[in-house]
Amino acid sequence: MEGTSHFGTNHQAERVAEKLQLEQSLKSKGNVHACRASQRDFQQARDRLKRANRDLGETAAFLVASLTTVTAIQAVISLANKELELSLGILQLAFLVYIVIFVLLLVLGTWRVADALHRRAKAERELDRTKKGIFDFCPVEEWSKIEE
Repeated sequence: MEGTSHFGTNHQAERVAEKLQLEQSLKSKGNVHACRASQRDFQQARDRLKRANRDLGETAAFLVASLTTVTAIQAVISLANKELELSLGILQLAFLVYIVIFVLLLVLGTWRVADALHRRAKAERELDRTKKGIFDFCPVEEWSKIEE
């Protein structure tokens, strides 16, 4: 009777050991998949951040070029006033169009800058989240692959 009890205990111990080994194997496979997914997400987040930074620069260049153009148009209107001696109504209309274009450019520029800043902040948050995933699931050797 004692041998049977002892055999049953060893058998249960073997089952527990096999179960722990299986859980460890599944956990390590899960970590490998999570690590790869985090690395892929990190790369995508980095690309989104680069795109948002590029868009921010393009928006600034657009605003500067547009305001320079509008200011040049205003200078032409002033020159035309002196040289051509246009009527007051035409000059007022031209100045009103100048003001409308100037305000529209500022509103459009403000909207584009706000949108680019929002996308940049979102990409930074996503970048931080994916870095955390890499630190949680990847082995230490993989951490060095994170490039700033």
